[in-house]
Parts: sequence; C-alpha cells; structure tokens
Amino acid sequence: MKQIINEWRKFLSEGGNVFKGERVGSIPMEFIQPTLQRYYEELGRLFPMHATDFQNFSPLGSVGKKAKSGDIDLAVDVKEMFPQGKVTDKDLESWNIDPDSWKVTYEKMVKRARTATPSEVELRAFLYELAKYIGENSEIIKTDLKKVRPGQMFSLFPQISDSGEQKDVGVQIDWMMGNRNWLKFSYFSPMPTESQPMLKGLHRTQLLLSMFLAKNYSFRHVGGVFDRASGEKVAHSPSEALELLGKLYGSPIAIENLETFEGIYGWLGSNATEEDRNSALDAYLTILDRTPGNKEVDPETGDTRRCGYIPQELEDYWLRNWERLELKGRHLCRSANDPLRDAIEAIQEAKKRSTKYKLQ
Repeated sequence: MKQIINEWRKFLSEGGNVFKGERVGSIPMEFIQPTLQRYYEELGRLFPMHATDFQNFSPLGSVGKKAKSGDIDLAVDVKEMFPQGKVTDKDLESWNIDPDSWKVTYEKMVKRARTATPSEVELRAFLYELAKYIGENSEIIKTDLKKVRPGQMFSLFPQISDSGEQKDVGVQIDWMMGNRNWLKFSYFSPMPTESQPMLKGLHRTQLLLSMFLAKNYSFRHVGGVFDRASGEKVAHSPSEALELLGKLYGSPIAIENLETFEGIYGWLGSNATEEDRNSALDAYLTILDRTPGNKEVDPETGDTRRCGYIPQELEDYWLRNWERLELKGRHLCRSANDPLRDAIEAIQEAKKRSTKYKLQ
C-alpha cells in the first residue's frame, strides 16, 4: 500500500496547476492555436536564435480534442534542443544563459539529487536558468522556479481569443522535455466517449502506471520506465515499454491496446492471470481513490468541485474490495458512481446506529 501511495504522489508531481493565486482558467479549443502562436512569438523575441524551433513543439494529451482544456502540455524533443546529447556552453549561450551561472545551479542540484542521473540534473539546471531568464525578461510569461523538475518547466500565459484579443485570464503552458515519441505515448489521451464522458486520459494512463507498479516498475511521464529495485531505466521508447509489459504479463500487447482505458482493461481481462489482473486493479483503485481528477458542477449552487470518477467497468470490483483496500471514497463524484456512494453511506449509517446503541 505504501509504495502505491508514494508512486501516486510522484505521478501527481508531474503536472497540475502550479500557479496558486493567479487567475488561471480552462482554455476553449478555439483559443488554443492563437494563444500558442502568440506564446511562440514571445519566446522567439526572447530567444531569437531559436525562433523557428518553437514551431516544432507539439501539444500533448487531450489538448484540441475537447471543448476546453485545463492546461497545455507541450512536447519538447531534447535531441533537437541539444543535438550533441548533453548541455554545452554553446547551447547555453544560444539561449542567453551564462554557462557559469548554469554550472553553479547544476552543482547545487547535484548535491541535493538522490535518484536523478547527471544528465537529468543537467537538464533541470538548464530549465531552471531558462525559466529564470524568461521571468526576468518577459512581461507576459510567468514562470515558477520552485516547480522546475528534470524535463519539466511550467509557465503561465494570457489566453488569446480567436479574434486576437488578449483575455484577462491565463492558461498554464508546460514544457515536457524528452523523447518526443515517448512523450506522445505517455501523455496520449483519447477522445471522450458519450457512454462515459467523465472517463479521461488520466484513467488510461493511471491504469498503465498501475500495471507497471504491480510488477515493481515505475512509469514516468517524461523519463520512461524504471526498475524500482535497481533504479535502472529499462524502457526508453513505446516499443520497449510494450515489450516489457508483454514479458511481465506473459502475453504480447499491441500499441492499440494501450490507447484507452477500455483497451487496457480489456487486454488485462483476456490475457493476464487473475492474480496479475487483480494486483494491477488493486493498485489502480488505490490511486484513483486519492485522485480528484474530474470536475463537476453542483446543479443547485452552480459551484465547481474536484471529484474522482471510477470507470463503470470497475464498480463491482470496487464494491467487493473497497474495505480490503481501505478505500475512502471521499472524492467520488456526486453525479456518478451511485452504487459506490450508496455503499459508503450505508456503512456509515450502520456505524452511527451501532455507536448510538452502545451509548444507550
């Protein structure tokens, strides 16, 4: 249980709204392209030697697939940024970064690094210095230095309407730097379905994470797949991740099986042993129980709250195992998963009656 919670916390640290207190909102689909175009123009002004490179950044996940997006994740290919495979003084100078300042930051980070490799620390130091330069030289891009991680930098930018108007609400735009093919795979999000509109890309990705976790491996959005025992990176690409899953679960798996929650769940049911399937589902429900990854609107007040949705396919398994797994259900969406909420309410009511009876 403890390792599941720790893995869930690491997974959550790979995103989310980091600009607390700022006016940040979901961005309409029609605002995405003009916002990114203006964002790239501002980056081009700051870094003229890389003005054309920003057009190669690729939106990830559900961006552009649904009416609104909470933030914009951008795939940034590290090989295009650093063709020699490492951070060089020449590269740093092309980004207006003083190599000596970068070295000081790198040395500080190396001393604090526990599991990160030297190359990961190099990249984190680069993104830190980059975020600092942007924050000091742009009036419309905000960055958060405290949240910079290996392969990740977070920024805040005004939303631009489809008519070119700058709005007074911002959108979080996150750099995800790594292998572009891996990033597209790890952040892939399918189109929402009519049957389960609350089923999101996170439901697909967290089930994938749970499959690896059940076999003592870590799935990382930016980095790849790691052996938890040795810390060694064992999958650098989607094809290597597929091959590893096939070995771990004793059956070949195709990339198409991993594009949706339904595809992964169906593959587990048809190919994994009952023990392996249940181990993955146990980890999955434990993670979902602590993930308010959905939003719903209270029909009476109109207020929006965060909540957690359990896929319909797993409601029966949840009901059979929630006490064993110590699931709390405190984040369950009020507009869905009625059997689950009814079960919790019935148990809570029975406990109240039992306590009242003992007191009498």
